Amino acid sequence: MRPARILPAALGALLWCIAGAACTKDSQALPVGPSSSGPGDAGPPAQESTAVQLCEHGVPADLCTRCTPELAEVFQAQDDWCEAHQVPESQCRACNPGLTFTGTPSVPKDWCPEHAVPESHCTKCHPALIARFIEAGDYCREHGFPESVCPHCHPERVRAAGAEPPAFPPPGMRVRLASEETAREAGITTRRVAQQPLARTLEVVGQLAFNHNRSAPLTARGEVLVLEVLADVGDSVKAGQPLAVVASAAVGEDQGRLSAAQARVAAARSALGREQALLQRGISSQKDVEQARTELAAAEGAQDAARAALSAAGVGAASPPGRYTLKAPLSGTVVARDAAPGRHVAAGQTLLHVADLSTLWAQLDIPEADALSVRAGQKVTLQFEGLPGEAREATLTRVAASVDPATRTVRARVELPNPDQALKAGLFLRARIQVSPAHAAVMVPREAIQHAEGRTLVFVKREAGLYEPVAVELGAGTPGQVEVVKGLAPGAEVVTTGAFLLKTEILKGSIGAGCCEEGGE
Repeated sequence: MRPARILPAALGALLWCIAGAACTKDSQALPVGPSSSGPGDAGPPAQESTAVQLCEHGVPADLCTRCTPELAEVFQAQDDWCEAHQVPESQCRACNPGLTFTGTPSVPKDWCPEHAVPESHCTKCHPALIARFIEAGDYCREHGFPESVCPHCHPERVRAAGAEPPAFPPPGMRVRLASEETAREAGITTRRVAQQPLARTLEVVGQLAFNHNRSAPLTARGEVLVLEVLADVGDSVKAGQPLAVVASAAVGEDQGRLSAAQARVAAARSALGREQALLQRGISSQKDVEQARTELAAAEGAQDAARAALSAAGVGAASPPGRYTLKAPLSGTVVARDAAPGRHVAAGQTLLHVADLSTLWAQLDIPEADALSVRAGQKVTLQFEGLPGEAREATLTRVAASVDPATRTVRARVELPNPDQALKAGLFLRARIQVSPAHAAVMVPREAIQHAEGRTLVFVKREAGLYEPVAVELGAGTPGQVEVVKGLAPGAEVVTTGAFLLKTEILKGSIGAGCCEEGGE
């Protein structure tokens, strides 16, 4: 490694990004041949030509200082600048007429291959630089590099520079404890992983509500005066059971109309009989009989209308004038009461609410982005706030066909049996919906997962007192376990309790009960 000039932090960031900063001006892909060489030149075999994106100035689009003037400072800092033509010397066609741009990407000259950062920014090789980057506010304390070029936080910048991010953990790294007794004293425990069925799930929130198909609010027909309340909240009632007695002027008027209609029917029936008798004696005409029959039909219609109005209000034939009784429309429990004797109640106001609590609705709010994966018939696991350890298995019964414009969620419903009536409407809940079929997956406890140097690790026990950090890729999970999709095979023995202690052993500057080995057993 060679020492180099210290570039400003912003310049270092540009140096990392030059391979990815695309030119925005009329770039095109041109196949360019290899550079010409003299007949006497002898060198390595020529590489295959590569298609390089050239801009309108005939140079690589992502390195053009005329399309991206900010790159000029980068090339000047690398002593790659033609003062005569104000372009990088490596791109100056005026000075180099036969210049072509081929070959695979190469890392910058100012580069530390050991740590995958610009040499002028390598705080591992040049610790004296640390204070300067801290002062500039450009320092990653987790990894010990300038934040703008940290290969662990920004691996994409390493690849853009034509290099590969540093491997972690390095091949052959092990943690060896003094003995198996040391491992027990440190509290290290392991578990052998195995394949288990796992399905992709979606976690959402929701709330319990009464079953709307088995719930009935009792309202007054017109303005009424509550005379008596016969049931209270929590009472179990049967269909048809009286719940409240009220007085209503409208009901009194309907009762009066019914009495008048009944008298009119009696008179019309008597008149029809008389006219029919006179017709037989030749005294009355057929026309008079028809008129009497029409009057009877009209009277009976008025009677039926008055009777229907009273029936709709729940007024029986034996009800006192102006009074009627509200009865339970279904068997269930009184869940709400807003009635009190002597209270005047407006039309439409609920006096009592009866609900069948043997089933409840779990109403779930599905985020708009996940709504397409949710459909009726999928399995659901419900957990309830305030009821720790209580979980119910159920099935989605309905999924709404529209998105709520206010919350941007789709309402889904689960009809939940509640035979013991332990669940209450209004209870908040969390639901886990299985949105895909189950598949075999390698599952590890979440406590086994560690994060170091930007990688996800587990520690695999190789022998007594010897542990190897293994990089893994994670997939879906459950509250206690997570799927490993790459890096771990079934049967491996992973560290659960104590994994953090082993992680401190593989990080530089840590102090622990063992030693870290690299490159062998």
